[in-house]
Amino acid sequence: MAFPECSVASQDAGETLAGTAVESVDRWLLLEVTDPWAPKALQTEALLDPVRARLAEWLETPRSRLQLIRRPGRPGKRLQFMLVSSASGRQQVSKLDLDRYQDLLDVDLDALPAQTAEPMCLVCVHGRRDRCCALHGSAVFRAIQKRGVDVWQTSHLGGHRFAACALWLPDGLMYGRLRTEHAEDFIAARRAGEIGALDRFRGRCGHDRPTQAAEIFLRRRLGEQAAEAIQWQSTVPESESTWEARFRTAAGDEVVRIRLEDAGVARPASCGGEPEAMTRFVEM
Repeated sequence: MAFPECSVASQDAGETLAGTAVESVDRWLLLEVTDPWAPKALQTEALLDPVRARLAEWLETPRSRLQLIRRPGRPGKRLQFMLVSSASGRQQVSKLDLDRYQDLLDVDLDALPAQTAEPMCLVCVHGRRDRCCALHGSAVFRAIQKRGVDVWQTSHLGGHRFAACALWLPDGLMYGRLRTEHAEDFIAARRAGEIGALDRFRGRCGHDRPTQAAEIFLRRRLGEQAAEAIQWQSTVPESESTWEARFRTAAGDEVVRIRLEDAGVARPASCGGEPEAMTRFVEM
């Protein structure tokens, strides 16, 4: 039996995006690779074994993630490597130009000079991972690029059924189901320091998924758009499927209790996959 594209099936099933971002990551390794990307970034043929081993070693540091990036037509022959921190209060970037990937073998990440990170956007176009990413991601990348944003194409960001997926750095905010017609409002919101459309906001990657969902539910309840207006305090599990999250706002402390439940619907997690049970976070 043929199933529709995973992004279509997800939307038709009413799958919500709250709490679906990459979780517990605030240290991003961005490596420019213009050669074809393998379905899994570290298996890309352009990266020789010693380079893969060095990248894997760096990824052992907790809260780290590797993203391959590229920008078609970018001038200059030197490759870029960036280490971006999206940790609260420590948003910074270290940049390095490479003549070849093997130059990474001589790099001490802790010794790289850091500077204040300027806003950038990564849009997943990883078609060898899932065709929905190439289909929707490439168009959204071009639409964002036309608006003067520092934007890169990137490898898998997780949740290709939510394509087009985008990551905004250094804030570490992740979005899904973006389309070209959303680009103008999306960029305007981010430039204003706002989250933007909450139904396309997957969550803050520095948090775990229950906390991501809790923040989104609180924003809906308060009608709060300012990205930094809600500060996370703690998240405590009450059971295997329920949590209590506490946040601080200008008006005082807020508590959100959430539950992860079976949605009673199945959808494929990726194109060509068999239907799988769908779960969702709900506010209690």
